[in-house]
Amino acid sequence: PGLAVAGGIGAQTRGAAEACAAVNLLNYVAGNVGRTVKFGAALATGDGWAGLAQLTRELEAGQVGVLLVHEANPAYATPRGAGFAAAIGKAAFKVSTAPVMDETAALCDLILPSSHALERWDDVRPRAGVRGLMQPAMLPLHDTRATGDVLLAAAKRQGGEVAAAFPAADWATHLKTAWTAGAADPDQAWREALARGGSWAEPPAAPVQLAPTAAQVAAEAPAFDGDGEFTFLAYPSSMYHDGRGANRPWLLENPDPVTKVTWQSWVELHPDTARSLDVREGEILRLESPHGAVEAPAYLYAGVRPDAVAMPLGLGHTEYGRYARGRGVNALDLLGAPGDAGFVPYASTRVRIVKANRYQKLAKTEGNPRQLGRGVAEAMPLAWAAQGMTVAEAHRAHGAGAHEVNTPQEKDAVAGFAAAQKERTLRGNYQPGLPQWGLAVDLARCTGCSACVTACYAENNIPFVGEAEVLRGREMSWMRIERYWETAADGVSPEARFVPVMCQHCANAPCEPVCPVYAAYHTPDGLNAQVYNRCVGTRYCSNNCPYKVRYYNWLAYAKMAFPEPLHLQLNPEVTVRARGVMEKCTFCIQRIRGAQHRARLEDRPLRDGDVVTACAQACPSGALVFGDLHDPESAVSRAAGDRRGYHILEDLNVRPSVTYLAKVQHREAEPAAAPNGGEH
Repeated sequence: PGLAVAGGIGAQTRGAAEACAAVNLLNYVAGNVGRTVKFGAALATGDGWAGLAQLTRELEAGQVGVLLVHEANPAYATPRGAGFAAAIGKAAFKVSTAPVMDETAALCDLILPSSHALERWDDVRPRAGVRGLMQPAMLPLHDTRATGDVLLAAAKRQGGEVAAAFPAADWATHLKTAWTAGAADPDQAWREALARGGSWAEPPAAPVQLAPTAAQVAAEAPAFDGDGEFTFLAYPSSMYHDGRGANRPWLLENPDPVTKVTWQSWVELHPDTARSLDVREGEILRLESPHGAVEAPAYLYAGVRPDAVAMPLGLGHTEYGRYARGRGVNALDLLGAPGDAGFVPYASTRVRIVKANRYQKLAKTEGNPRQLGRGVAEAMPLAWAAQGMTVAEAHRAHGAGAHEVNTPQEKDAVAGFAAAQKERTLRGNYQPGLPQWGLAVDLARCTGCSACVTACYAENNIPFVGEAEVLRGREMSWMRIERYWETAADGVSPEARFVPVMCQHCANAPCEPVCPVYAAYHTPDGLNAQVYNRCVGTRYCSNNCPYKVRYYNWLAYAKMAFPEPLHLQLNPEVTVRARGVMEKCTFCIQRIRGAQHRARLEDRPLRDGDVVTACAQACPSGALVFGDLHDPESAVSRAAGDRRGYHILEDLNVRPSVTYLAKVQHREAEPAAAPNGGEH
């Protein structure tokens, strides 16, 4: 039987509780409860919105003498109509432990900034059965303390029974005592907890049974706030979630995977809706609800219903640092107080759209949204992938044939040229037995989350360029997530295909022969290297690169992006580039050379898996695999030999070292001939 899933912001309407009850009933009837659906993992300590609503009522009644807000920002992260920001001023004394000046901290009387999570001892409980142990990885950069140390000092100042209940000299000692309580050997138990990073156990399964009144469950149509023409949906940003990451310029510049917009808020509306309202992309729209109004530029997106509009959360801060303050708008301003719902109803408001008669160019890094028959983002149905079809065979089975880019005469010339280049490459090894580094990207696993892009920024000291530079078409990310639109099987809604694109490290690299100073050259182990202090910035290599994965450092971006103390985050193994040079992906050559040196010192050959690039390490779905293509037993060789494998723009004969595996689609396959041309 199938599995029904409820929840998520898209389901948080005023009828969400009834929807979840119906889903639970379906799972019970299908026999999923106790097998694939288990209860008991939720923590029993959190009271969610109900607790915050109770606190707001107590604040408004003047019943709060001292309010301590620990690393939370409810003045921003709750709808304005909920009244918390207005009520907090009625507390007699307000204290915040925020490490940055956020909206709630700005309303407090005293700020005791807590040390960063990388600077302190602490623990965390994400779910029942799991306790994570945090330990400092660096010394504090500023005069901060862990909040636990502040509370212990306050207990000692209080004296009496309070001080006696907390005798630890500091928070680290208190934490160690709590973690090893009851252990026969506390020191050994502490060392084991540190080695594991915490304690891990399956959550206790809570037995459930069908209530006697289950058959009487009834639901009414959920009510909406307002009488506007369009249903409004506020959803978490894939980059800065609910706004907690909006003070990080790396995340602000990392494009939204679907819209490819950076640094800005936007309003998503269907193209048909835009035509009916005579709206073009970038026109400022004013959304009005009974609770407030916001203004943002329009983005035309066929993935939203024609009778709905959507906006990402996370921007519109009035505090929270120079990068977040005054940037974009807060979509929560359109939402009302949850009331008795127990949660914020993100999809229960109707809005009116009013044209503001202004325009703002969207800061996008979007290329051509269509593949134009070039086979960049390939896909095939599950049934065809299970048969072991190649991409070309899948096209023939679909009746489309292979993608034809070149004329027959050009294809003959390319084939002959490819053979000659192959022979020349085999003779060109400076030393036998060297690896050929390659990468495999499984598009069936890639979700477009951009974790690989952010990891590349951190590993390779890549600076951000800012909104103004993005508007000029400039960016510095060494790898990007390309997004292409395809018509879905229903012929109506679009299908988004994501393709991570980095330097392809071509065996026949077109960037190398055009460099007048030999800054771009080929290493003996198959890398397309770049010598930064040799580059004079002609940008010939970028013009000759068909993948557009070389980025020119127009200005001194590093000085802007890494002022003190941010320079401490720079990777000492990677050069910080000056202005006027071309930058690119190097397959994390510093990691390759480091692993080779370690293997040589240990007098052993390099093993598969010794080298992991930053992008492959960060990928949560394991879509990227790196290794030696000359090793037939390596994971990357096996992935590159998969029947779904193909190379982007393969007809150009640049012979890239990055292999893509076609996306597998869970849809019906058209009748197809067997790959060998026979019958099924």
